Amino acid sequence: MMKLLLGLLVTSLLAGCASQPASKDIEVKNIEGSTHTYIESEKIDRFLVNKPEAFKQFDKVILFATQFDKLTISAKADKKMTANWNDSNWKEMDSICQQLDDFAKKIFSDYGDFVPVTRGGEDVLAIQFSLIDFMPYTARYKNSGAGTVGVQTNNSGIGQITVRGVLANAKTGELVAVIEDTLEVNARNSSNGNLAAAQDGNSKAAQNLAWRTTFRRFIDNLHAQLLILKKGNIKQGAIEHGAIEKGSRVR
Repeated sequence: MMKLLLGLLVTSLLAGCASQPASKDIEVKNIEGSTHTYIESEKIDRFLVNKPEAFKQFDKVILFATQFDKLTISAKADKKMTANWNDSNWKEMDSICQQLDDFAKKIFSDYGDFVPVTRGGEDVLAIQFSLIDFMPYTARYKNSGAGTVGVQTNNSGIGQITVRGVLANAKTGELVAVIEDTLEVNARNSSNGNLAAAQDGNSKAAQNLAWRTTFRRFIDNLHAQLLILKKGNIKQGAIEHGAIEKGSRVR
């Protein structure tokens, strides 16, 4: 009985912490020659907004299916790796996107600050993600270890994926924000936090775990940033020169 009460208490405390973000000032900078403004986000690499104050009206979200039709392999990737990942079929890529969709629905539902819904409204934020760039470090699990491709043994996991998100008012269709985040695809498991260091790290199970863990981190960070925008104080900053071209910070 004591263990049950303790478990309930811990769950309650965690839920309380998740729903009570620290109120903070949010500096929004104008971008030279652009109608967009730029937020220096600690959570997301690039966060361009039209009207930062618009986030305060949203209590719900519509989450559209993640797209991969614009996904390209980085020009810097090894040619064999590029050929290997270009052989991915629709089912393989759809499975990866589905994991992002599943975590988006789960995390937004669990936190409850932006409740997932299926109909638009003035208080509904529409979000759609797209995978746009991939820098592979290792082959797909189907070919890992194959003599024609091989497996890189660096400690960075599967590769780097860049995710773009388009955020809009679900009723009017007005663009609210565009985000981009570049992430290391790894499981950050007990083997020093690196997928490649794990035993059988390029199995189907290990690679799926890496994608799932990466997408969970991404959605957690996005939710936290949206909550900061909803609860925080918007402050106008200076004009930012070349903000869109700032380098990403890979996590």
